[in-house]
Amino acid sequence: MAETPAATTEYERRRQENIVRNKAILAQLRRDAADVSALFATPARPKKQPRPTPPAPAGPPRRSGRTRLQPLLPSSAAALPSARLKPRPSHFPIADVFVAKAVTDASAPLTSSILAASWPPEGGFRAASEGFDPGEELVLRPGNVRKLATTVIAVARVLPLADRTVVAAGTMQGHLVFWDADGPALEPRLCQPYGTRGASDGVFMYHPHTGSVAGITAHPSAPRKIYSCTHDGDVCLMDVEKEIFNAIYLCDYPAFSLCQAPDNATCLYFGEGNGQLKAFDERVGKVSSKWLMHHDCIGSIDFNPENPNILATSSLDSTACLWDLRNMKVLKPESLKVVKHEHSVRSAYFSPSGSFLATTSHFNTVGILSVRNFNNSCFQQHSCPSTTFSVGGGDPIGAKGVASMELTIGSKTIATTFFVFEVQGQAGDLMTPNFSLEPKGTYKSPLLI
Repeated sequence: MAETPAATTEYERRRQENIVRNKAILAQLRRDAADVSALFATPARPKKQPRPTPPAPAGPPRRSGRTRLQPLLPSSAAALPSARLKPRPSHFPIADVFVAKAVTDASAPLTSSILAASWPPEGGFRAASEGFDPGEELVLRPGNVRKLATTVIAVARVLPLADRTVVAAGTMQGHLVFWDADGPALEPRLCQPYGTRGASDGVFMYHPHTGSVAGITAHPSAPRKIYSCTHDGDVCLMDVEKEIFNAIYLCDYPAFSLCQAPDNATCLYFGEGNGQLKAFDERVGKVSSKWLMHHDCIGSIDFNPENPNILATSSLDSTACLWDLRNMKVLKPESLKVVKHEHSVRSAYFSPSGSFLATTSHFNTVGILSVRNFNNSCFQQHSCPSTTFSVGGGDPIGAKGVASMELTIGSKTIATTFFVFEVQGQAGDLMTPNFSLEPKGTYKSPLLI
């Protein structure tokens, strides 16, 4: 016999009712959701049809001359900006830029002379403090004059060699000209064609730059490394030992001045753009520091011989400033002293003792500032514009309670004229309120043709 199902308990009956009720509720919710989705449903977008392929042209395809590898016409090639540039590698041998017919060994006498020369003694040279007579000493003699270039010479320096006199000059056409003054005697013709120059007259011309040379420097501890900068912004190293030119840095703006730190031969300081000074470390090949010092380009940079942390700069903004490199702010550096002129300041250099700062402006003004007492300064007019000068006499000479030294200024308009001023003050303070700068004489030498 079949077994009869057991009677359903009250709990089971209620559970079954709840299941039936929940199914009905869920079915109603699904119907409501379907109705809502149908109201907000968007119509399906039609599939994007591919674009028809355009018909091929009937004639031959059009192609530019560049894709057809056709050479440019002379007229169109000259109009391109790149045609005015002279691409050159960053490293190139000295012989490759030597301006002469024989470029293989014509410059060998210059490198041999520099390599054979002795280095200056430690601490550099000291000018004699007595016995300097500009009328006798500063005389142009035929053996001391040489025609270096047919273009304008923008800057000139004497290499720091102990027993050899080698002059380095930079032209506005990008040439570097070296004159071995202790080399062979001058030929009968003063100016020879560049194709025959070299060992015959001691003049060696190179063309490593494309812009005007603005600065030349060589450190006394490494006189075989000669640095130069140009208005194109490139800083170049001429390594005499390796016989190569090396473009070590390219500025963002034109470079107007160049100098080396007296205590570090690998640290270069150059004025770039409108008043910016940069410190370049050659060992790492990067700019280590930069400051905005002036409102216009920096024309000269000079370090104090006694304190390598003191720096002097001159600018076309009519000021010359003294700076302490130990306390230099990056954004707004503060100067120790500002020397103001009425016109642009062409140069600012220290005396050999480091006690004085001499400045020259564009319109015939010479200024002297005491480095030990900034309140003492004076200005003097002279007759010709000048851009270069030198301070002679070494330490001030004490004579009857008066300290004095001599300042020599070269004329810009008359190549054979120079002016000598005498600086006088009390010997005790070196500079006093009675400090004066008096003209001592004007000296001329015959012009060599």
